[in-house]
Amino acid sequence: MVNVDIILFIVFIFLVSLIMIFNRKRLKIEKFLFPFLYIVMYKTKLGLRNMDVIAKRHPRLVTIFANLGIVVGFIGMVAIFVLLIASIISIYKNPVPQAGVALLLPGVQVPGLPVLSFWHWIIALFILVVVHEFMHGVVARLHNIKIKSSGFAFLCVVLPVVPAAFVEPEETQLVKKSKKAQLGVFSAGSMSNFIVAIIFFLVLTFVINPIAPSLIETSGVRVVATQEGYPLAETNIQINEEIEEVNGILVSKIDNFIDIMKDVKPGGEVSIKTNTSVYNVLAATHPEDSSRGYVGVFLDVVSAEIRSDIWWASSFFWIQLAVLWIYLINFFVGLFNLLPLFILDGGRMFYTFLSYIFKNNEIRVKKVFNIVNVICVLLIILNFFPSLIKFFGNILVSLF
Repeated sequence: MVNVDIILFIVFIFLVSLIMIFNRKRLKIEKFLFPFLYIVMYKTKLGLRNMDVIAKRHPRLVTIFANLGIVVGFIGMVAIFVLLIASIISIYKNPVPQAGVALLLPGVQVPGLPVLSFWHWIIALFILVVVHEFMHGVVARLHNIKIKSSGFAFLCVVLPVVPAAFVEPEETQLVKKSKKAQLGVFSAGSMSNFIVAIIFFLVLTFVINPIAPSLIETSGVRVVATQEGYPLAETNIQINEEIEEVNGILVSKIDNFIDIMKDVKPGGEVSIKTNTSVYNVLAATHPEDSSRGYVGVFLDVVSAEIRSDIWWASSFFWIQLAVLWIYLINFFVGLFNLLPLFILDGGRMFYTFLSYIFKNNEIRVKKVFNIVNVICVLLIILNFFPSLIKFFGNILVSLF
């Protein structure tokens, strides 16, 4: 079956490659493992004035933001390091290894989450990179560090793969600032992503999710588990049996089952008819309400569909997914960016920290930094390897 999201992603790569070719004279290339891994940057002056305005009008607020970012940044650095190690242990204990870190690309299926669609990917990444880089610039201007340029960028793995953005501070001014000022600039990006993640999490939890159930039409009730020590666990009822009636009353929704059981007292007779059998039990006492009966069963719906009588229901769930991915991508990319790796903000934070600890002994700083970088690269490879194989396998399936 053709994966539309991956096809759109391939078309996106093709179009971006053409744009880069036609504008190659205006591009700057940061070569890491060229031509296999590199970053292409298109310099502009977008947002520079706004960065300056915010930094000068709200210096106290930006200072608090920067100081908090440093603390959160180092906590996040330790957290992502530990999480990657724990993830590797979990991955390779499994007889069939699963990726510990998923590629942030369209068509990716993270266990327990919906597939990341192409358009949700574009929207979430746009918000991620704009907020991230803008706040780098704001904190830099707080410390009177000149911003030479801003613009769009692409992380390239042979071809442009992941869109990004950048701000370019004047490095000669940056390195002359205090270690605290430097750390504030480096940590500002991830800190801003965490704030965005919190905002969208709250919107998802308290605004969107409470509305969602009213837009879904459910039908059928099935058994997903029984509770040990309670009546139904003593019967032969099976997982996935569909409940049709309780005490002779039709049951088509979970709410029906709950409403019927509200009238059952402890010791009362309960007759449950399923699609395969009938089970007669005496209700036990409800663990949370001694006046009510309880049979000890966990239920789920057989099927759920978006309501067709509400014209905006489908659009609502599309927005729900967008909010979910904006929250997840900002949180996890912001956290991953704190890994002490040379191409990430966490790497610059860690290098600055080492310079302070070793009192600018460059030989010792570079030695420790290089060792940690090698460890980080190994952690990433071991975490990403299963998802790399799966993703490129999906691309081949989509093409052929």
